[in-house]
Amino acid sequence: MPLNTQPSILHICKVYLPVKGGIQKVVHAIAKLTDSYHHKVATCGEDGAIFEQNMDGVQVTRARSYLEIASMPIAPSLIKVIRHQVRNSDAVCLHYPFPLADCALATIIKLPPLVVYWHSNIVAQKKLKWLTYPFIFLTLRRAAVIVVTSQNMIDNSALLKRFQNKVQIIPYGLPPATQTTHSKNKGYFLLIGRHVSYKGIDVALRATKSTDSALILAGDGPLYEQHKLLAEELEISDRITFIKGATDNQLEQLISESIGLIVPSIMHNEAFALVQLEAMRLAKPVVNTALPSTVPSVARHRREGLTVAPRDVSELATAMNELANDSSLAKKLGKNGLSRYHKHYTSEKFGSALNALLAKLIVNETS
Repeated sequence: MPLNTQPSILHICKVYLPVKGGIQKVVHAIAKLTDSYHHKVATCGEDGAIFEQNMDGVQVTRARSYLEIASMPIAPSLIKVIRHQVRNSDAVCLHYPFPLADCALATIIKLPPLVVYWHSNIVAQKKLKWLTYPFIFLTLRRAAVIVVTSQNMIDNSALLKRFQNKVQIIPYGLPPATQTTHSKNKGYFLLIGRHVSYKGIDVALRATKSTDSALILAGDGPLYEQHKLLAEELEISDRITFIKGATDNQLEQLISESIGLIVPSIMHNEAFALVQLEAMRLAKPVVNTALPSTVPSVARHRREGLTVAPRDVSELATAMNELANDSSLAKKLGKNGLSRYHKHYTSEKFGSALNALLAKLIVNETS
């Protein structure tokens, strides 16, 4: 074991804070909820060469990414960073999907206990499967544990089925909201997410045209301007608000004053949609899609929300209209969501499962 006052955990992920995203939030939450360990992050950045910084107690090393191919950063120096950091770590946590990291780990003969955190089934790299599959298979074979958020993730992955004897289900969790759960409904739906194709933002805009409700889109991304143009083409710009750079507190306020949250994602690399928990902890209903991932099992159909078919504009519009016109249904689903959040998705439950997992791995390694 490295000579640290605390055992050291190396996290490897494509991007990290301050870049916003669900996986980044989860990595940060893991570090905060397991603070008896020293956490390090090896990741990519677009500016400059390799540099290190301390972010809220987490040692972050960024290697420059020159471009992306099939959603994978091309950062050659990250391989060197990973090889160096692994030597000084008591455990490694690889946050999937990230094929470049598989290549890096394949060059290391002896690894400390390896946790593969399978955040999402691999979708964007399907065309490169012939190249990436052998490295991914090797990583999973060497892993001590593979963490997923639900049984759905296993059922819909041929790879995970081959290694299901080492798969452990640990749902995400969030701390309680700081806003009140009784804010006045201001007649809009909220969509939080990056402007990328799999989020289904174009579907949400087309559905909004068939409703009388407003829609707030909180997020940025490569399709931001394209979506603004689509709102104009649909002649609904007067009911659409685009917001960039909202803080966590501002997002909480937006959720608390909304009719509900919509998660219209169209591809199953939307694996969990952490924003669902942000709505549920504020007693707000969720409209999500029937993806073969964890998404529809978080806010369940007619229990904590409404689930519609992916890409189905008409069905999404119908669900939005139902919640907008039936406040008792919206309140019931929201109340159920708050109860489900407290039962399954608190940060305390998340942290307890993570600490038990890491303790078992590191004790086994050193005993």
